[in-house]
Amino acid sequence: MHIEKPPVGTPEFDEWLLEKLKKRAEELFNADIPEECHDVGVGRSVGPEKASDLMPEKTVAEDIAIDKEQRLSKFKVVK
Repeated sequence: MHIEKPPVGTPEFDEWLLEKLKKRAEELFNADIPEECHDVGVGRSVGPEKASDLMPEKTVAEDIAIDKEQRLSKFKVVK
């Protein structure tokens, strides 16, 4: 059974997407791990609850400040 994708931004779309993600998460968490990958480690990747929190434009200013600080940290302050 294939349910057609509702228009983005509607409550129906949010519900459709949540169901799709639940099914995908179930597939991932129940997948068998190949024996050669067993020693890689165990864990889960996590992220923010809202996809909008992943938007890179929210962190651009912060990234610039970090880059500037790292560049300047290579120099010695002389007075």
